[in-house]
Amino acid sequence: MYKQIKKWIPAGILLATLFCARTGAQDKEADVTEEEPIYDENTAECISLRHVRRTKVVDDRNVLFYMRGKTVYHNVLPRSCSGLAREDRFSYQTSIGRLCRLDQISVLYNDPFGMRAGNRCSLGAFQKIDRDDAKAFMDSTNNDVPAAKPLPMPAPQEVGASQELDP
Repeated sequence: MYKQIKKWIPAGILLATLFCARTGAQDKEADVTEEEPIYDENTAECISLRHVRRTKVVDDRNVLFYMRGKTVYHNVLPRSCSGLAREDRFSYQTSIGRLCRLDQISVLYNDPFGMRAGNRCSLGAFQKIDRDDAKAFMDSTNNDVPAAKPLPMPAPQEVGASQELDP
């Protein structure tokens, strides 16, 4: 039995070393692609959940947190969160009464048996803006959607239909 254990130890060490090296390389790649937030007096790492009145998902990367008063926090997720804009709802879990940068939110999908949690995404830093800026931000993102224009209908003669109706 001792010989079998001895044979497996080097393989286990090799696998652990390769895993750690690969994970470290991925962390370095993530650091390069991820934008660091710019911190100023309007930036917060966390917000109190007691003061959140409602949230608005703008797109797969932007969420607005409407607080008591006229304050709104704009959160830009570090990465795109697939399905967030389409479902327009998310959940979170916290035990400290605050939602912080790098906390996870889960996209909520409508399921025949109720709601189910889907993709998990990290939050970014919270940037304080006022309600007028939030409205302008929402208006600017809504302008990107083209308006639907109905197609003109051809005259009945153009498609070979008769003007008379058969009883």
